[in-house]
Order: sequence, then structure tokens, then C-alpha cells
Amino acid sequence: MTTVTLKNINKSYEKNTIIENLSLDIHSGEFIVLVGPSGCGKSTLLRIIAGLESLNSGSIIIGENNVTELPAGQRELSMVFQSYALYPHMTVRDNLSFGLKNVKTPADQIARRLEQAAKMLQLEELLDRLPQNLSGGQRQRVAIGRSIVQQPKIFLFDEPLSNLDAALRVEMRQEISRLHGNLQNTMIYVTHDQVEAMTLADRIVVLYKGKIEQVGTPLELYNAPQNLFVAEFIGTPKINILPAVFTHNTLVIADNVVLPLAAPAQNLNEGDKVFIGIRPEHLRLNENADYQFSGVARFTELQGDSTLVYLDLAGQSVCLKSFQQLNFTAGTPLQLGVDEQHLHLFDALGKRLAQ
Repeated sequence: MTTVTLKNINKSYEKNTIIENLSLDIHSGEFIVLVGPSGCGKSTLLRIIAGLESLNSGSIIIGENNVTELPAGQRELSMVFQSYALYPHMTVRDNLSFGLKNVKTPADQIARRLEQAAKMLQLEELLDRLPQNLSGGQRQRVAIGRSIVQQPKIFLFDEPLSNLDAALRVEMRQEISRLHGNLQNTMIYVTHDQVEAMTLADRIVVLYKGKIEQVGTPLELYNAPQNLFVAEFIGTPKINILPAVFTHNTLVIADNVVLPLAAPAQNLNEGDKVFIGIRPEHLRLNENADYQFSGVARFTELQGDSTLVYLDLAGQSVCLKSFQQLNFTAGTPLQLGVDEQHLHLFDALGKRLAQ
């Protein structure tokens, strides 16, 4: 198991800054997930760690060694790409062993590693098939197996499940999670899918415009987002964000929606503009709560085990998630409630306020 330390990483193409002064410590044996919107620099950062991209400045330390100037083949890493990158004319067996043969690995070692990887990924019955005769999930398992036989210190994954359908993604998430549990290697995983991030990660790194917005466990990011960007990026459906004004120790969303605070607010002055974040599942219908207010239904989405209710609240569009099967026609008046403990407060610049 091996640590990875990134120090002051900078990467730009001509005048376009991709990654700016980024530092990160990745613990030995940790499963860390890099998330963020398209163009935030997450795949570029992974390729920099792998040695497939140069950097303008900064350093990469793997274990005790500074590998910043080392070529990819000498970093003891293995990478699984979005495309399976399998040789179409080779069987599964040959795809798995090709890299080992290239570096003159003894035949008995190749056979042992191949057997271990095939058993771990349930590929034993597929070893003599060509990639064209495999399903998408099977091809991805072969791509992962090709990394396993290399016995790297660190596994890198670049959106490996994005080409799979929803059911296969669930299956492969379980495979990758089980793989990490068995191998205990350090794994760095890039995805734009927050469900993958929340279910796989020991810690999540949220990136935006080449900078780290927050690092933490999935629950830390969900329950205590440090800014508006993280709050809106993590969580499905998205968190409701309501603009308000702080006055006389109350939050005023509109003239008829006033939320008195139980304790004095910290770092707020009279008349300050704030943003209130409320997760959809924390809004409740027709129940006693710290705060109660009225809304008007716009439409509902039945999802089997739950219902999303979209409604107007004080001129703002919000979403409520109920774990009941509901159906409201447009224009139906609704009574809503939320407890103070479920309010997330952000200042005018989007930074989380202490509560």
C-alpha cells in the first residue's frame, strides 16, 4: 500500500489554466474519488499522476519517491480507462497476459497472476473468448483484470463505468468495491457520477475550475457542504437554495416567510444577504416542524418508492422528496415544514456559515 502526495500542481495549455496550485494527500490504501463538472480538471489530474500528462510546476510523491520526472512505466501504477482498450484480435487470456509478456515476466508467474485475477473477477469461463463476444460489463472486468495482473501499487480509474447501462453500473460498482476490499491498494477514481462517488469513496475530492472546493467523506460533504457549489453538486435531487435576508435574528425569505433562529447567528450582521439550503428529503408535508409555510404544487414525479413534488414557495421553485406515493394536480396548496437543524446557511459569497 502506498501514499500519494500532490504538491502545488499547476497545469495549463497556452493561456488556459486547467489545474491551479493544487495540493492533496492521499492515504495508503484509501479509495479516493475525484468529482466535478466537465472541464474541472479531474481527468487531467489523474493523467498527471499516471505520468501521461506533463505539469507546469509542482511535484508528485508516491510513497517515499518523487516521481514527477519519471515516465509512466516506472511509477508502478496501473490505469483503467473509459474505453476498454482491449486488443480485439486477442483472447481474454492474451489480453490479460500481454503486458506481462512484454516485460519478460516468467511464465509461471504469468499463469499464477492470470489465475488469481480471473478468479477474483469471475472470468475463468471467458478466458478463450474474443472481446467481441463479451458484454460491456465483461469487457470492463477484463480491463480491470489487466490492471490487477500488473500488481501495481496504485490503481487509477478514469470514468470506467460511463459506457455501461444503469444496471451494469450498479453491478460493476459492487465489483470495484469488493476488489478494493480484497486488495486494499490505494485507488484513485475519476467520475462525474455522484452516486458512484458516494457509494465507493473513503473520501471525495470535489473539483471546480481546477481547484479543490472540498475534501471529505461522502457524509461530510452531504451533511456539511463548505460552500454553495459543493451543496448543489452533491445530492440528487439537488438541494433547494433560497435567497434570504438576515434581520432581527430571523431569516426572511419573503414578506410572509420568516424563519426565527433559535440561537444568535454567527458572523451575520443586520441586513446581510444569505442563502438557505434545504435538502428535498428534509422538507415535509403537513407535519409539525420548527418552521411551517405554504407552497403551491406545480407537478409531481412518482418514482415507485418515493415522490418528487415540485412547487412554488415564496416565488422560488423548490423540490420536496416524500417517501410516499403521492400525486398532486398543479395549483394544489400545500403546507410544508422543516426543522432548523436541517437548514444549511451560506453567506452572500456562497461560503458556509457556522451554525
